[in-house]
Amino acid sequence: MKLERLMIAFTLAVSLAMLGTTGCAKSYDRQGLVDLMQQYLEALPTHDASNLPFAEDVKFTENSAEDVELLEVGQGLWKTATAGPTEFQIYAADPEAQAAAGLVVMQEDNKDIILGARIKLENGKITEAEHMVVRAGGMSKMPYSEMPSLQKARPGFAEDIPEGERMTREDLLRIGLSYYDALTSEDGTRAPFSPKCERRENGMTTAGGTPPKPKAKADPDSPMPTGGFGGIPMDCAGQLSAGVFSYITEIKPHMVVADVQKGISVGFSMFRHDGTKRLPADAEPGTDNKTTWGQFNLAAVHIYKIRNGELYEIEAPGMTLPYGVTSKWEAEEVVYPKPK
Repeated sequence: MKLERLMIAFTLAVSLAMLGTTGCAKSYDRQGLVDLMQQYLEALPTHDASNLPFAEDVKFTENSAEDVELLEVGQGLWKTATAGPTEFQIYAADPEAQAAAGLVVMQEDNKDIILGARIKLENGKITEAEHMVVRAGGMSKMPYSEMPSLQKARPGFAEDIPEGERMTREDLLRIGLSYYDALTSEDGTRAPFSPKCERRENGMTTAGGTPPKPKAKADPDSPMPTGGFGGIPMDCAGQLSAGVFSYITEIKPHMVVADVQKGISVGFSMFRHDGTKRLPADAEPGTDNKTTWGQFNLAAVHIYKIRNGELYEIEAPGMTLPYGVTSKWEAEEVVYPKPK
């Protein structure tokens, strides 16, 4: 009888140990998520996804010159990537949501690209994967890997927030969303910008930082007339309040990661531009609100570094797409401007 009880106890102990091991596989801590995101990115140029824990019904999207499509793992960059990440790498991970994101410079067809990627897991399996690929033809003609601002990420993105100063993930997500609200309202006060805020887009500093040489006047035909010319403010809040981005008809972001340890929130979004701009309240009746660059969409990733409740570093790569394409993540998106 005693031997039988010992056998039962032993069997129960083994079963609990096995359950514990299985349970660990169903959830990743922050570092585990970062490691998996790095493994994912390093696997792309090998064209072999077999060592990654993809769910059978994974939802995978990637922008292209034609559309944003639902793909099968093995398509998109899984076919075309030719070199893995350079030293420019930013990572964010969200254990509560079991999600991670990465922003890197790498190569596709032996040419530099900027890649924003994110994954989401359930029970240890990747159920969602999203790529936002910025190919050549952006604001700089220089290969991305040769741009000084894309050699290495700004140190702030890797710095931990002191434990006593960390924000909740809900507040990080809220502040990230406030940026899109400020963009589409011509009111920079709607987002908590630090006076030291610096925004970079495709490696170019477009707000904050060292101002570029001023031009005589802003080019009214430019779809992104940002930064230090024509009297337009260079600071993040002032630039938005000046109406620089009034040509953005609509933004549909979905917030994918809130990294409490690093003070980072990450949003993927689709910008829509219908060829018109919002006119200021004091515009003369009959003022033409048409733009000259036509209709287009822009897929973007925004990575926000938030300290003490304020936006400091913003890294925001984006890729122009045909007008009217959708992200295929509409169920998770918020729409800006907010309905009145």
